[in-house]
Amino acid sequence: MKKQLLVTAMAVGISLCGFAQTKGTNALSFGINSTTNKNTGANYENKYQNNSFSLGYGYFFKDNDKLGLDLTYGLNKYNTNDNVKQEQKSYGGNLSYQHYFPLVKTLFAYAGGRAGYTHSENNNLPESYSQYSSTSNQYNVGAYGGITWFLSKRFALETSLLTADIVYAKNEINETNNANVITKTETTSFNLSSQGFIKNLGFKIYILF
Repeated sequence: MKKQLLVTAMAVGISLCGFAQTKGTNALSFGINSTTNKNTGANYENKYQNNSFSLGYGYFFKDNDKLGLDLTYGLNKYNTNDNVKQEQKSYGGNLSYQHYFPLVKTLFAYAGGRAGYTHSENNNLPESYSQYSSTSNQYNVGAYGGITWFLSKRFALETSLLTADIVYAKNEINETNNANVITKTETTSFNLSSQGFIKNLGFKIYILF
């Protein structure tokens, strides 16, 4: 599916001329990030499925400078062969700023910052041997950068290559095996990660008007 989406986006249009992202341009975006990891051993098999989607709007308030708003939804699943099955759903949004740097013709680099909020709920599925649930509220501020390919005056493809975030999270865990146990935690963390086309395909498709 990831390959099909990438091929479709690339086939929309290719131009040999550079496109300046001029003041007053609007940008609608759709983003997808999907990964599957499986760990196996002599007596175990763990499988992780992570999927996230975003829908956003951006406005170029001056040439090559864009303000944006993104809404996000995530669905993550974790399965083991010892009857542990978990599902996490998340909802959120972020405000962002990006500045674009022309590289070669239609290829641009970008760097920017963002601030966001995410609410997530994690539950053991009914077939699991124990009942477990947790909720989390996360607030993050960070910087990020990547590459954008403006395929034509109306379409662009963008990927994030480097992110750095400070995250504050409030978590509540409710576990009911033999007794009802509620645990509340607060954490602050700093995350620096790189992601790209090979191991972690994450990209946005823009419609410009």
